[in-house]
Amino acid sequence: MTSDPKSSFGGGNPWDHIQPWDEEIFGKEVHDSTLQNKWGTAVSIAGGLPYIWRELARPISEIVYGLLELRAGDKVLLIGEGIAPAGWVEDMREIVGPDGVVDEVEIIHEGRKAVLGKLPGRNGQTGCWRWDYADSKADEQYDCVAVLQATQHCDDWEEAARDLLRVMKPGRRIVLAESVLKGPTFTARINSDVHLRQWFDKLFQQVSVEDIPYWSGEEVREAFGDTVDSPQLMEWRGIEMFWGRKK
Repeated sequence: MTSDPKSSFGGGNPWDHIQPWDEEIFGKEVHDSTLQNKWGTAVSIAGGLPYIWRELARPISEIVYGLLELRAGDKVLLIGEGIAPAGWVEDMREIVGPDGVVDEVEIIHEGRKAVLGKLPGRNGQTGCWRWDYADSKADEQYDCVAVLQATQHCDDWEEAARDLLRVMKPGRRIVLAESVLKGPTFTARINSDVHLRQWFDKLFQQVSVEDIPYWSGEEVREAFGDTVDSPQLMEWRGIEMFWGRKK
């Protein structure tokens, strides 16, 4: 028995437990922390978002389009990570047609820089920043706004909600949807199986849980307050969503 039992479940470093039989397969390089971080990070994020949204969570994208009530001629502001590879740009442009507009704000480079660089936002969380994406937009310029795979990278949702709703027309919806890497539901799922827990601890050695920003659905709903009618939340297999109709 170990003489120093952990007080919490998980959070250690499985790489510290490499055995000679691991070396037989992978060589001495398996001990190289630089390589561990490189390939662990690659496995955890490289190609992940397009795979999630094009294959695993494809039904949710269709639900998002329905909630936005997209129609021909609509003007849409789309903010997110990997928005073209995920299929959202192509899909939305097909729906709104040649008379519509889909303005893209791709934030994946900013997001990775902020998380991997441990850059703090104004709310004290790393990996998020002030959103200025609506600053140059006119009042009621868009019919609707979609924030897809970007919710966690905003450092003040009360401010962002006000800014994004300003550029929307009344009576239309704003929708937020994200596959999350944090939160009580995510943690419970990781902790439900020791294999999942050790994979998570191994893959996220370079990025600790504390460095991953997170807004719960309840926090987002509270940030929007009474600015939208019928605010709703939904969770499906790690996808967390919020939507509401501008008053």
